[in-house]
Parts: sequence; structure tokens; C-alpha cells
Amino acid sequence: MAKKQQCIFCKIIKGEIPAIKVYETSKNLAFLDINPLTLGHCLIIPKKHAENIFDISLNDFKDLMIDTQKLAKILKTSLKAQGINLVNSSGEIA
Repeated sequence: MAKKQQCIFCKIIKGEIPAIKVYETSKNLAFLDINPLTLGHCLIIPKKHAENIFDISLNDFKDLMIDTQKLAKILKTSLKAQGINLVNSSGEIA
């Protein structure tokens, strides 16, 4: 498991690794995937480090899901998408 100081997502949030940001709030950040599967493929992450879905606080998870829905609506409209996939991978094996 990655430690906080080695977390690639924390480095993206700090600006140590470049990313193309598409949505940002005080608590969450969304950016384009570097190996997109589809047009608009992006990741949305909490700015407060959490190892996975099991470690994020309930309040932070609620905020993340609210922002996820807002981002999905923006992508659906701007890309004229007929649908949206939401995927969560928690744990190294996932």
C-alpha cells in the first residue's frame, strides 16, 4: 500500500505531478486520465488523503459523491454523452 508521502494523487493535488484539471472544489479535484478509455475519461479524488473507499470519512465521501454527480452532469452536457460510467477500485487487487 502506498504511504501518504508516496501517494501519486497527493502529488497531483500538490502540483508536483502535472494534470489537466477539469473540476475543482475546496475538497475535491477531477482531472483527465493520462490513458483515457473514452473521451472525457477523468478521475475525481478527495484532496484529503484516503487510502481507499474504506478509509474515507462519511462526510468526505458524501462531498465526493455530490461533486461526482455535478461533474457527470457537466461531462454529459459538454460532450453530449449518452451515458456515464462510474467506477471505484479500492485495494491493490481491484
